[in-house]
Amino acid sequence: MARDPIEISGADRQGARERAFRLLAATVGALFLTFASLGGIFLWYDSAARSVSHTHQVRSGISDVLQALSDAESAQRAYVLTGDRMFVAQVNASRAKAEHDLQAVTALTEDNRDQQARLQILRTQMAKRLSVIDQTMAARAAGAPVAAIRIIRRGEGIAAMAEIRRLVAELDRTEADLEAQRVERAGAIRILVLLTLVGFAGLLAWLFIRALRDINLDREVEADTAERLRALLADRTLLLDEVNHRVKNSLQQIASVVRLQSRASEHAETREALDKTLTRIMAVGRVHEQLYKAGGQIGLFDAGAYAEALAHELVESMGAENIVLETKVEPILLDVRQAAPLALILNELITNALKYGCPTNRTPRIQVTFGTDGDDYRLSVSDNGAGLPEGFTPKKTKSLGMRAIDALARQLGGRFEIEDAEVGARFAVVFPRSTV
Repeated sequence: MARDPIEISGADRQGARERAFRLLAATVGALFLTFASLGGIFLWYDSAARSVSHTHQVRSGISDVLQALSDAESAQRAYVLTGDRMFVAQVNASRAKAEHDLQAVTALTEDNRDQQARLQILRTQMAKRLSVIDQTMAARAAGAPVAAIRIIRRGEGIAAMAEIRRLVAELDRTEADLEAQRVERAGAIRILVLLTLVGFAGLLAWLFIRALRDINLDREVEADTAERLRALLADRTLLLDEVNHRVKNSLQQIASVVRLQSRASEHAETREALDKTLTRIMAVGRVHEQLYKAGGQIGLFDAGAYAEALAHELVESMGAENIVLETKVEPILLDVRQAAPLALILNELITNALKYGCPTNRTPRIQVTFGTDGDDYRLSVSDNGAGLPEGFTPKKTKSLGMRAIDALARQLGGRFEIEDAEVGARFAVVFPRSTV
């Protein structure tokens, strides 16, 4: 059994949507993983870069300690030779700077036991060197430059300074090795970042190519689906028009049989009943005729145009040229399922007005209105005849037409109303706008 084109098209579109969804999920997942990886790598690289900077700070701090001690030593010798108090201030400033820089380096190397041990020895040697400087400065301040020179010649300060230089060189060499290792690690991480970015770019390019391919496939499927649906719609429109045309012809044939039966009947009541049945059949037949002529409005019924056309046809069928017909209808499209009930209601109301609402002592006037009333539709037919008897209600009357209108109004989800009129009678059917 051949598959319905709609089913085939739906399967194609569903497959395209599933591919698009999988591609979207893969893209989102790849983006999430890539950004997470990049975030972790960047944090790793930032840590490595901070390690390199930290090592550089340690080396700079060690160099600053040695330079401060050298400055203090130079200022001490100048003071011994000249006795100028200016050099005392320089010694004190260099001493304070050396102690401050040593404390900073100690804080920076708290996580390195070996460096802390070396710094402890450095601190001891620096204390010895500063002690010799203090002794020399005190002797010169006491006016004994020879004694100060003797202290210098003892060599204790020179030995301490030599040990300090050795320790500083060892500290710097250790930090240089650490810095080299950390620079190498930072470089490796940088390469990894670049590789990740290249991989990410490649992934995006692949996803983009896949997306373009799926988009093109989806467009092809959509174009093919649209073509199938257009062809299917044309076939079904043609079939629906043919059905409406045949239904109209069938109703006309039935109407012809009813008309012949009416003419052949000898009883007036029978002829009247058959004539009413005939008008009802013709009213429904006109519905299918309009649907047949509607063209592309599948499933919709132009109730406004139908109401005006039916009113004029029924008045003309009476052959009374003195009847004034007034119509006020809005172009309203209803669901085709509402067509038959509305057509029968309108037929009954107009037929009833033509039969009972045409006075002989004045010009007969029939008004047909159809339009919106808030959230409802309102169909109203009025005449200027003798009016209704006292206490008239559709449910109590024996008239089949009135009872049929009441039942058809309920079928539309609405109600049948008898409105007050100064002259004649006014009937209305009110039903909601929503589709039945």
